[in-house]
Amino acid sequence: MLIGIEATRANKTAKTGVEWYAWHVIQELKSLTLNDGNSWILYSNAPLAGGLEKLPENWFEERLKWPLPYGWTQFRLSWDLRKHPVDVLWMPGSTLPRIFPKKTVVTVHDVGFHHLPKLYKPRQVHIHEQAMREIKKKAARIIAVSEFSGRDIAESYGIDPKNIAITYPGVDFETYHPITDAAEIEERLRRYRLSQPFYIYVGRLEAKKNIVTLIKAFSRFKTQRGVGDPFKLALVGAPGFGYENIKREINNSPVKSDILELGYVPEADKPYLLAAAEALVHPSFYEGFGIPPVEAMACGCPVVSSNAASLPEILGGAALYFSPEEPEQLTTLLDKLAQDWETKNKMKEMGIERAKRYSWKSTAQRTLPVLTSWG
Repeated sequence: MLIGIEATRANKTAKTGVEWYAWHVIQELKSLTLNDGNSWILYSNAPLAGGLEKLPENWFEERLKWPLPYGWTQFRLSWDLRKHPVDVLWMPGSTLPRIFPKKTVVTVHDVGFHHLPKLYKPRQVHIHEQAMREIKKKAARIIAVSEFSGRDIAESYGIDPKNIAITYPGVDFETYHPITDAAEIEERLRRYRLSQPFYIYVGRLEAKKNIVTLIKAFSRFKTQRGVGDPFKLALVGAPGFGYENIKREINNSPVKSDILELGYVPEADKPYLLAAAEALVHPSFYEGFGIPPVEAMACGCPVVSSNAASLPEILGGAALYFSPEEPEQLTTLLDKLAQDWETKNKMKEMGIERAKRYSWKSTAQRTLPVLTSWG
């Protein structure tokens, strides 16, 4: 078979969740498909880089140039698929080109926009809903990233669960693992002008991630602890939709000088910051999976998470939970971790074990038959 994969997301330089998902699964699929009798094509709008360009003999690059900042999938990829059809197409993000084979597989990471539309740009909601209607009608198979997400997709759009495969994302254990080199940790802290102790958040700074609740809870936590308390809150991630409300909440906080925005941090530096943090806080309103808290667990960083959507399924008993609507609950947990070393050490051990469940090799092993076994 000739199998095509949309690789523009995986080929981005500054990757976040979906981009890293695509990159890791593609890289793992390469090693699983050597001499498998199939030919694999990676479609991109720029030269493959960052390891994607290293192709086995049965893998090929199809570079499809496109001068506009939009429309590549709908027009350029569609045109190529019309001229040069493939047997199977995999879209690692929730979108379809206009022209595609009958055997098309789409990964739908979550449908939070369907339940919480006010937390997204109206245009985003329209685009995502339209994409889901197309996926329901035309995609042969859907990949969901958790049992919760699979059920939610099926129930929200009336899709037969038999057409939905569950493939959990993974952790890059070469990058995310416990770090004990104090000198390297200290160097990263100096680089980002951080001092211990601090809580950390990793992810885009946007409305759906519920950062406002985190800031409220942290402000209450600091106020209760009194003048001179050393705790800080480090926000790691680029601004997204709703950032103006987040910035307003920071500016209005009585402890705003202790809330630090670090912006986008390269993957290589994140494990050192996680190693130094008291805990990662993940307050999201909705997650299809939730990669940052799992990566934190792999580093031995305790995790405090909202109890929304898939998060209890993914994190299990290795995290402490709060309602995303209740900043007081989060404040209580922040205070508990600041004082209870026994609980914190137990969470570190449990988190490391829990994270071992999620490997990118396993993700690719589960994905491969979805792409190649058609009966």
